Amino acid sequence: MYNLCFMGREAFLDYSPTIFNEIKASYDPQAKGVIVVLDSREADYVKSKYGDSVEICILAEFMDAHWDEFTLEKLCEYEKKYDASPMWKYIYTDRFLINRDYDYCVHTAAGLFAFWEYVFTIYKIDFYFDEVIATLFSYAAYLVGKKTGAQFYSLLLMRSVGMDLTHHYILNDPYEMIYDMPKDYMDRQYSKEQLEAADKFLTEFEEKHSKPAFMKFSGKVPKFKAKFLILPFFWIRQRFFNPHTKDKGNYIYYRDYETAFDEVDCYKRYKKSKKYYNKADLSKKFVYYPLHLQPEASTIVCAQKYEKQLYFLDNLAKSVPADTLIYAKEHYSFLGSRDNSFYEALKQYPNIVLIDPWEDSFSLIQNCQCVATLTGTAGQEAMMLRRPVIMGGDILYENAPGVMRIEDIYGNYESAMASWEKPSREDIIKYLAAYMSCARPGNCYVLSEKRLEPDNIKLLAKSMFDYFQEKKPS
Repeated sequence: MYNLCFMGREAFLDYSPTIFNEIKASYDPQAKGVIVVLDSREADYVKSKYGDSVEICILAEFMDAHWDEFTLEKLCEYEKKYDASPMWKYIYTDRFLINRDYDYCVHTAAGLFAFWEYVFTIYKIDFYFDEVIATLFSYAAYLVGKKTGAQFYSLLLMRSVGMDLTHHYILNDPYEMIYDMPKDYMDRQYSKEQLEAADKFLTEFEEKHSKPAFMKFSGKVPKFKAKFLILPFFWIRQRFFNPHTKDKGNYIYYRDYETAFDEVDCYKRYKKSKKYYNKADLSKKFVYYPLHLQPEASTIVCAQKYEKQLYFLDNLAKSVPADTLIYAKEHYSFLGSRDNSFYEALKQYPNIVLIDPWEDSFSLIQNCQCVATLTGTAGQEAMMLRRPVIMGGDILYENAPGVMRIEDIYGNYESAMASWEKPSREDIIKYLAAYMSCARPGNCYVLSEKRLEPDNIKLLAKSMFDYFQEKKPS
């Protein structure tokens, strides 16, 4: 019998209880489930649909009841108790907390550790399922669970192997690593079928340069919408009549009305940003740097040192040879999300050129001296095309052939490029065979409507239960 805890907020309100009920029905009739939600609104929804099949723990209620106990002294206590030193490292991984004041951060951080300590010890949790770590809400659970025995895990779609909406892998650390990806993949033996499947995918990728299927959900030009006209009324409703946005214990929704005009701001910023974009001159020597969305797990967790991307670009700009430019390309999925002051700052660097987001990424990869990235998919794509890759963060393909993980880019670009050895095509095939062997059937993409289909839920439940059996046999 397993005691299982699931994150239940936002898009997981149906997803998590449904998977738990499938695990209980098909694999572990005695399993006990706890769903963690943010507020009473989410709790009422889960209760109305799933009744007493799961226990419900409400973060906001716990935080509000104990708010005055969450002092700086308490936070320092948790910092030592859960090996979370320096604590501010973890606070700065939270995209909601980073814009709050000092006292609020202290109270909330202490409260999150206290909350997970309560949940994991009271319910004796064996495994805790969450999204990829991108908040202190999740990171605190990971750290507390390491001490209490509640093992964090998550499901993530496969990247760049044509399986992203059909297969997933399991991770159990903050850096999106495949937990069972063998480090000695080059020395392992693979079946004829595995090698043929990897070779087939690589051949198709080399010929078509297909983008990940999940990209069809993004990449839209911001446009004026009629709903912009009613946003002031929405702001008033959220600001004055929604109790959840005024609840300091409900920290993810706290003061959520401040984001009411985000879509309008994106539209305005995009309109102004177009003057900064340039066409790429492929005849020049250049390093290709695809910009990351901020704040997201890919930077604030997996590349925390360079989370301020201008800092990475500043170091890189001072490290490339005199005849080499840096082409920094905005991602067309995130148009308007970045303040134009960032582009103004880039203009101060003579050897950095901001590239139009609609320029073909694969042409840039094929013609560049190397791809420099923190954790982006472009690095994985460049690796498959056997182009040099410099990585400044930690992500699942960092040990792939031809990928150079560099902790400090300043002054190290030329030596890295001089030591780079082009991998063989067979090396890439071996890597892909190992990578694809970690794929598990089931679509876990949060924006996919097929995620909740019964057959898909069965696949995800089986994947989870198989993982439980491997990591903690009954």
